[in-house]
Formats: sequence, C-alpha cells, structure tokens
Amino acid sequence: MYALVVGRSFPEQRTGMMGIFEFEQAQALNNNGFNTIYLFCDTRSVKRLRHVGYSRTKSNEVPVYGYHLPIGGAPRRIFDKIKKWHYKKALTSIINDFGVPDIIHVHFPLLTLNQEIWSELKKLKRPIVVTEHWTKVQIKDIAPHYLKLLKRIVSEADSFICVGDLLRNSVMELTNTNREIKVIPNMVAPQFYYEEQHLKKDFFEFVAIGRLVEVKRFDLVIDAFTKAFANNPKVRLTIVGGGPFYDQLKKQIDDSGMNDKISMLGFLSREETADVLRKSDAFVSGSVLETFGVPFIEAMACGKPVIGIENGPIDRYINETNGLLFQSGKINNLAESMIKLYENRELYDGKKISEDAKQLFSEEAVAKQLNKIFYDCIAPQ
Repeated sequence: MYALVVGRSFPEQRTGMMGIFEFEQAQALNNNGFNTIYLFCDTRSVKRLRHVGYSRTKSNEVPVYGYHLPIGGAPRRIFDKIKKWHYKKALTSIINDFGVPDIIHVHFPLLTLNQEIWSELKKLKRPIVVTEHWTKVQIKDIAPHYLKLLKRIVSEADSFICVGDLLRNSVMELTNTNREIKVIPNMVAPQFYYEEQHLKKDFFEFVAIGRLVEVKRFDLVIDAFTKAFANNPKVRLTIVGGGPFYDQLKKQIDDSGMNDKISMLGFLSREETADVLRKSDAFVSGSVLETFGVPFIEAMACGKPVIGIENGPIDRYINETNGLLFQSGKINNLAESMIKLYENRELYDGKKISEDAKQLFSEEAVAKQLNKIFYDCIAPQ
C-alpha cells in the first residue's frame, strides 16, 4: 500500500525550506509502514519563489513530483485554472508510475488545494485525510473562498486533523461542524536529540529560535533578558533565525548595551540549529501566535527546559519537569520566569525531558498515530 502526501512545496534552501513539516512527515510514514509519494505545487509569487519548473526527484527514498509556479498574485480564476492543470498533470504521472494511491494525506488544505483540485482528488475514490496547520485559520482571518473550501473539506474528508487545540477550536467555530477533529502534534526531526555535554561552560545560555517577525516577540525576550541579567556576566542569550525584524532587533540589542551578552546567528540549517540547542541550557519564546510551536519540541528533544506563554498551543505539553509558562506580553513576568529557571536549573533532568519528548513527538510516535487513522479509513473500503 502507498500513501500520497500533498504539501505546499519541496523544502530546499533556495525556496526557504517551505514544505519542511509536510515532507518530513512523508519521510516518517515511509519509514514506518507506508510507501509514500510526495506531491506539491508551489505557487508563491515571483518575488518569493526564485525557482521555476517541473520537479521529479527522489529524496530519502521518497519519490517527489511537483511544480514551482510563481503565479501568486494572478486573478483567482486564472490562478485556480493553472494550478488545477498542473496538479492534474503531476497526479497523472504519479498514477502512471505507481497506480492509484491507497490513501491521500493533504497538509495545509487551503494553501495546497482549491475547489477543483479537491474534486479531482475525490474522483480517485480513495480515503482522504487532511491536516490543517495554517495560522490564519487559527485566528479566523481567511477570505470567503477559503472559508467555503474549508467547510467543504471538513464535511467531506474521511478524517480531519489539526496540529493544536486552539486551531481545532477555530476550525470547529468557522465551519460549525460537530464531527470529530483529532489533534496530532507536529513531529520533531531526528536531527534533534539529547547528547550529554561533557564540556563545562562558565556561562548559562538561553536560546530563542524562530522567524524574526512581529508576532514572535523577540523584542520581548530581549527586554526581559536585559531586565533579568544585565548585571549577571554568567548568563547569555542566543537568537537563531532570519526575517524582516533582524535589523530592528539588532538595533534594540545595540541600544540596550547588551552586545556582549546577546548574539544573533541569523538563519541556520536544521543540523546547525540542533547543534546550537544541544550546547545551550534552555529555550525561551515570547511568541504570541503559533498553531503548534515546533522550536519548543526541538528544544525538548535536545533535553532543554523551555519557557513559553500561558494558554498557547504548546502549554498542554509544558509542566514543572520541563519548563515554565508566563503571561503573554508581560516583560516582568517573563524576566521572573527566566530568573526562576536559571536559579533552579539543577532541577531539570535533560535526559528525561528528551525521553518524554520522544514519546510524544518522534517520527515513530507521530507515524503510529497517523497509521492508525489511515488503516481505520482504508478498512471500510
């Protein structure tokens, strides 16, 4: 049996790693019971997508079919027609090479599909499982045509999954559905693992990771860190990530006189990020908008305690054994949490934090949940 996984793009450095969550999950399924084919059609505008053309390759034993089509910004009717034609062409190639899939798993359905493409998938008469990740759905800020598509997909999909509780609640409110919507968390990549650090450091290091945009609130983390540790030479903060707020945050650090204690490393690969985490002591995030919060589980997989906001999508996984929560947007509260974690750092068992994270977020754990859903959907066929 084989599963067709539909994602936004194929993750490459030149395309900004778009599609990384979907493709890594396709790999996990391929390693845990399902032969997997990956299909994408990246339609970002030419300003954001520098690569154009048909792609047919194989990556980590997963065949990949798709198109890079920089048609974003085109009139919607033309956009939908072009996108459908290319999806149908890639789908025909897949069926010619491998036959009709036993099951289809669609990620980010409002970004990867449209009404016509959904109809084409339904014509295959195979179970369709859908996983929603999109932040705009969580904050209920979607255009009418997206809402219409969401209602249809929620109604017609054989199984509908969200990556977090807040996102699930929003989907249920937007669609007024009473069907079961499951929550399955994102997966942590295998590059993130625990390794005991034998090299003793003379300082304690917090790490903050993510895209440098307003909602991630790196400015709050910098202010709270400055308030908590400006006069403590043994504590440092490292920021990993790129984005439009890089220069603004760099100026904030310069203006606060914290250049010797706060470092900005820019964008790093998954392997480089994992290495930074393993050498650090704790993870901190001020983000106010996440559908899940992958950097949290990457940090926990590396055995690091974490700090995040109360009532966020990740707080169901944070407890006294692996981290602390603070009131969103409150500098003093975040500063107090960072001080508390630092002063009680010996209470956190890195190996246990990593083992607990593996039980919840490893590729085996997530693939096991998906496999059950897949087989439950296939069984009645």
